[in-house]
Amino acid sequence: MTKVGIMGAGRLGTIIAEAIKAGLAPECELIGIASRSLGVTPFDLADRGAAVIIEASKPEVLREYLVGLLERGVSVIPLSTGAFADEGFLEEVKEAARRGGSRVYLPHGAEGGFDLAATFSLLPGMKGTVVQYIPERAKMPDGNPMKALPESFKGTALEGFALSPSHLNVVIESAIACGGFENTMYETRIARDGRGGFSLELENDAAEAVITIKNKPPVKGIPMMSMIALSAVSTLNRITQPVTF
Repeated sequence: MTKVGIMGAGRLGTIIAEAIKAGLAPECELIGIASRSLGVTPFDLADRGAAVIIEASKPEVLREYLVGLLERGVSVIPLSTGAFADEGFLEEVKEAARRGGSRVYLPHGAEGGFDLAATFSLLPGMKGTVVQYIPERAKMPDGNPMKALPESFKGTALEGFALSPSHLNVVIESAIACGGFENTMYETRIARDGRGGFSLELENDAAEAVITIKNKPPVKGIPMMSMIALSAVSTLNRITQPVTF
């Protein structure tokens, strides 16, 4: 069994912990949760033998612990991937992983198709575009972070991420999958059907593809956030199960 820890005891961390305890990661054993409120650090989990830690906290917490964990040989599945918008930090992370013989595994979060994007990026003419579908403002409840986004925007991945760094982690991990920030754009479009979501549009000299994920009304109380959290569990399965893809 692979020993797994979780960094963050909030809503995302709770969903992940419950999924592992329910057997949705059958090759894994949850050994603890790191949180300031619990008085447990990610390094404490490493000392307990965690081979993989899932980060479900905040970018600043990820930046504080990621390099040290990697150097200790602990692999990390981060949800706060916006931290990698800092290319200097990203290079530091790569070097730490090489030194520690560890890895950073990026989950798909609110989007998908990263394996296909990585294949597309190996061929000439690679272009990737992250499209965010934004419901009309009048249809969004107060407090929805999408209300602050422009209804029609086109720019680079980094320009798009800067619009809402707390909610656009997916733009950064998409750019990494597409082979770099220079290959990736971001744009917003109004969702006339009222359903928010994302598309990843891929193109190179040989082919083109579109992968779209859109919200449905919560079914039995299951919000889109659950899929974001469970993408980390899916990634955990991908790196621990004997047959994977």
